[in-house]
Amino acid sequence: MVIKKFQVPIDIWSDKKIPKEAKYIYSYIYSKAYNKYLVDINIGEIQQVVKIKNKGLRKCLELLNDLKYLVFNEYAIGNYSVTLN
Repeated sequence: MVIKKFQVPIDIWSDKKIPKEAKYIYSYIYSKAYNKYLVDINIGEIQQVVKIKNKGLRKCLELLNDLKYLVFNEYAIGNYSVTLN
């Protein structure tokens, strides 16, 4: 996948509560969901961008979910359905 242009909201980069890994994960999801609001990801895709395990990915997604950046659902182990807000 070639990332052409990031148009990630600037708020997320200046937010000190969000760790750097979660910001990279959100950027990847945002670029993959280009012109869509619902996207499916798995841990294998994310591990190409950030060195993270499934437990860490779930923790980052829960944090972004609590901060109202996205909504996610784990439908199988390591597979997630993500809706951007």
